[in-house]
Amino acid sequence: MKPLSLLGATALLAFAPISAVAQDAVMTWGKPAEITGFDVHVAGTVASWEMYQMVYETLLTTNADLGLAAGLAEKWEQTSPTTYTLTLRDGAAFSNGRAVTTDDVIGSLERIKNPETASYWSPQLGDIARMEATDDRVIEIELASPQASFLPALAHITAAILPMKELEDGSFDPTSQMLGSGPFMVEEHKQDESWTLARNPHYWREGYPLADTLEVPIIPDESARIAALRDGRIDFTTFENPDAQQMLSSAGNVAIDVQQTTNYYRLDVNALDEASPFHDKRVRQAMNLALDRDAINDFVFAGTSSPDYPVPAAFGKDACRNLDTYAMPRDERLEKARGLLEEAGNTSPEIALTLSSANPVLGRIGQVVQQSLGEAGFDVSLNQVPTAEYLQKVFTDGDFDFSASWLAGYTDPGMVIKWWNPEFAVWNAVFHENVPELSQALDDVGAMQDGAERDAKLTEICAMIDDGANILALVGKSDYLAYREDQVDVTLAERSGSANTYQFIAEFDPK
Repeated sequence: MKPLSLLGATALLAFAPISAVAQDAVMTWGKPAEITGFDVHVAGTVASWEMYQMVYETLLTTNADLGLAAGLAEKWEQTSPTTYTLTLRDGAAFSNGRAVTTDDVIGSLERIKNPETASYWSPQLGDIARMEATDDRVIEIELASPQASFLPALAHITAAILPMKELEDGSFDPTSQMLGSGPFMVEEHKQDESWTLARNPHYWREGYPLADTLEVPIIPDESARIAALRDGRIDFTTFENPDAQQMLSSAGNVAIDVQQTTNYYRLDVNALDEASPFHDKRVRQAMNLALDRDAINDFVFAGTSSPDYPVPAAFGKDACRNLDTYAMPRDERLEKARGLLEEAGNTSPEIALTLSSANPVLGRIGQVVQQSLGEAGFDVSLNQVPTAEYLQKVFTDGDFDFSASWLAGYTDPGMVIKWWNPEFAVWNAVFHENVPELSQALDDVGAMQDGAERDAKLTEICAMIDDGANILALVGKSDYLAYREDQVDVTLAERSGSANTYQFIAEFDPK
């Protein structure tokens, strides 16, 4: 809470009852980007997910170990390889005051699975054969076949529970409005300028959120967010650029917490364009071997990250770590890369790395990639373009050699590696080779519960992914949350798997 001056407080006390002088507890979040759409079941960007998490809730969430935790469902049980029983939390209600019901849960999951909704999250839930409310608060869900990541998929904000009664009677339009059971509700929105969120008076956690109002100015420019933190106009924000730590080191009362995530920076390599040198798998493999992931960590992230793998390091799995790509000394990898290029009859391939100009971190990664590949004989040019052009080239036209971006790791290894099947992923269909053996292995691991058998299958899959060299993990992507410690107390998880940096927003305490 921002304090009144002594003179102002005295004047108010002289003319008003004590209850009238209380101010709302207000927090200000400097949001780096606007949402890309209102529909929580459809929009697939972090900028959207972060806002949805203020308003909506999911049946399950995750704890600090990326294990499952209670959300709208206070209890859950897997009663067979394909059957799950979930018990709704008593007292959960939407911000209009109506209780969350089993109809809302069933209707929301049906909406995600409906092809007309075009929810990219539908495949992650598997094939739902039956949903039934067996009690006022109990839902039984049966899948057509085992899907080990079904429960983790329920913990992602894209599986949020919507008020289906209001959606069906037309009083709520999810494509232009937000109405959820989370800690806040939307009070005002000015496109590309700001949001004002107010406390949800019907939120099930008594006494929360601690803030009455959350002001959200949209501040895309990194230097502008730094300035706003320095002078106290915002209470907290996030940065992708690790340099933010150094740039804010001299700012009084500003703290930065680094949160490990299952996300990582990646390269998308175009295997399908016959005009690209990467149409030859040997050239892709040579490039993968020549990459210096340690140099990316050292020079771009000042040693705060680490090399990452198709199965993200944050999960603690060893599946990919012993591959030559990672375990072989660099001089031996370079020698092997040069041998592959000679075998392919192209000892100095000319390739262009396409980058979105909106993210300076990607440009710096590109410079290290350019230099490290040059040591193996590659002639790399950097092609930085506006985001819209980047998206068109890479994901629609397939008009590129390779590009840099990052991948969301979610909360289970079986969820992230599914993207190596282009028929499942769709977004990479214009550049990713369809390998039937890999797709079958991905289907197989999707039905396996966590354990030794699944770990062995993951190791097999990592070898196939490495052989195809079509999407390459580079280094882990951490989130940098900066906040004014004199203005707000923040609560953060040590690790995040679903871009839910603000999963404890209800506990953020304005001073």
